[in-house]
Amino acid sequence: MRLFIALTLPPETRAALTDLQAQLPIGRPVPEENLHLTLAFLGDQPEQIAQALHEGLETLRAPQIPLTLSGAALLGGRDGQVVGLEVDGDAPLMELYDRVRSRLRGAGLTLERRRFRPHVTLARLKGGANASGALAALAGARMPTAVCTNFALFQSHLNSDGAVHELLGSYPLG
Repeated sequence: MRLFIALTLPPETRAALTDLQAQLPIGRPVPEENLHLTLAFLGDQPEQIAQALHEGLETLRAPQIPLTLSGAALLGGRDGQVVGLEVDGDAPLMELYDRVRSRLRGAGLTLERRRFRPHVTLARLKGGANASGALAALAGARMPTAVCTNFALFQSHLNSDGAVHELLGSYPLG
């Protein structure tokens, strides 16, 4: 099972991001229903890990998270890139991130040591693509503050058209 944990975005934020995607000159847009903020990408995991994660995440308590989405983000490299918006969630987002990582360790997962760079991916680009036009289109973008009321555990199914995300568990904030 290819798993990830993400902060889900309110429907009005996803709709506004879809409008912003239409301004991007290149890239394959992320479908509106797949727009999220990844807290942890876990890759392929056995089903028992998914169950242990679900049980651990059910007990996690954290406040609702206000997010500010603004400024262009470019991540990746020659094998592929993503373009999106940077996210500022201040201390509540970092606290949730730390708590999720703690639950992952509790489920027996060893996590990569990577800097957490909160962002919402809007489009995927082929490796080596010139992203300057997309970055210019997003440079001045600033979305109204979004208040996130839950996070979720997803399974990602890859196919030729991209990924389909299956909700495995949703966990309230607040």
